[in-house]
Amino acid sequence: MRLISRFPVLYSSGVALMLAGCAPSVRLPAPDVAVPPTFEPRAVPAPTTAAPVTLDRWWTAFNDPQLAELVTTALDRSTTIRLAYARLSEARATRLNSRSAALPTGSLSGTATEQGTQRLWNNGATTGGQDSYQATFYPSWEVDLFGRLDAIRDRADVSFASSALDYEGVRLALAADVASGLFQSRYLLAQLETARESARIAQDLAATGRLGLERGLTSAQDAARLNADASSASAEVTRLEAELNVSRRSLLILIGTPNAPTDSLAIASALGAPPPLPEATPGLLLTRRPDVRSAELGVQSAALTVRIDRLALFPRFTIQPGVGLTAAGGASAVPGGTGLWSLVAGVALPILDRARLLSQMRISEARGQQAVVTYEQTVQKAYGEAENALSRVKADASRAADLDRAASQSAIAFDTARRGYRAGLTDLTTLLQIQRTWLQARNARDAARLALLTDSVAAIRALGGGWDASLADPVVPEFQTSGTRP
Repeated sequence: MRLISRFPVLYSSGVALMLAGCAPSVRLPAPDVAVPPTFEPRAVPAPTTAAPVTLDRWWTAFNDPQLAELVTTALDRSTTIRLAYARLSEARATRLNSRSAALPTGSLSGTATEQGTQRLWNNGATTGGQDSYQATFYPSWEVDLFGRLDAIRDRADVSFASSALDYEGVRLALAADVASGLFQSRYLLAQLETARESARIAQDLAATGRLGLERGLTSAQDAARLNADASSASAEVTRLEAELNVSRRSLLILIGTPNAPTDSLAIASALGAPPPLPEATPGLLLTRRPDVRSAELGVQSAALTVRIDRLALFPRFTIQPGVGLTAAGGASAVPGGTGLWSLVAGVALPILDRARLLSQMRISEARGQQAVVTYEQTVQKAYGEAENALSRVKADASRAADLDRAASQSAIAFDTARRGYRAGLTDLTTLLQIQRTWLQARNARDAARLALLTDSVAAIRALGGGWDASLADPVVPEFQTSGTRP
């Protein structure tokens, strides 16, 4: 008892430790992120000489110089990527700020004073100047006895790693959007070429109809119908030209060159076939998808937050050493200096704040449970997106092959019918029906090719293509997210 009366801090520390022992333990549920070993069975792709897509830089596998150039420009100049990088810079600065909050604090301060007196009237006295100087340094250091400061630093690292993954997700989405925009422009150009060819044919048929009307070989009704078809075809050309310009401008804005003229973006009408997709398993999504990895880090961050809030119920021990120097001089003072030092040990006990801290810990626990569910939801969504995209690519490949054959046969039928009409062997109604079938088959073929390209890009994106998963992450500590006891 005499020892406790002489050192009350020991008594306070003992009480604090007993109170800390009453701090409730929190265990977050283990996330259920199990996925099937394989995706639904897919048909074996047709033999091809093209190499499978390399996910890191998938756009190079298309052997399309324009696509590679546009993606590179977008990743360097796009406002989307610049904004994402600015947010990443903010996250880096926030991490440094959070980590510095766990470091010792203290400022070096100093003052210099000169004073004296001057007689103004009557019996006032005049004295010489007196100089004094003072410098002090009183740092404060929290002893991280229970690991609260380490948890704060770890959470800062995890939060920055999650922001880095968000940045990679933006890059992935931007590359996919550029590819889809380019393919959409090419599809519009293919439609425009079809419309121009259709307009040219319609003009030829209209001229033939007018000539036949003059010679009494064609009725006025047929001639008028051919003229109407020619005007409609010309209007469709005008519409598609405008749509192509809009698509070009949107693509220029996307890659970060909004002021460039649309004519500077040359578009080829060829809608080639994409390279084969790599053999992938659902487990790949857990390591390659930035959103999945970011959600996993969200669970780690939530677990650390719960731990930090629980450790806030524990006592905090601080050490506050201090040194000071005081010096005097001048005409009316005896020169000299004095050194001061002190060493203070303190303990803070959250007694009256305990109810508030417990409530905050329960809030963090609820948010941690939400983070676990969000992680599970993200994995399920990623698996669904990847499998659906792969299924669409399989169907698109089969559909595109069928429509290629249909367009080829329709073109032969229309060419035969047109020669027969000029020879008087085919009537106008039959010719126009065959022409309509040919145009529909040609447009359906181009639409199927566009769908195959865009769905292939969507599948690559769903598999996490577009970034180097082994190099993009900053170094972060490893945590156990399942059943972690903060």
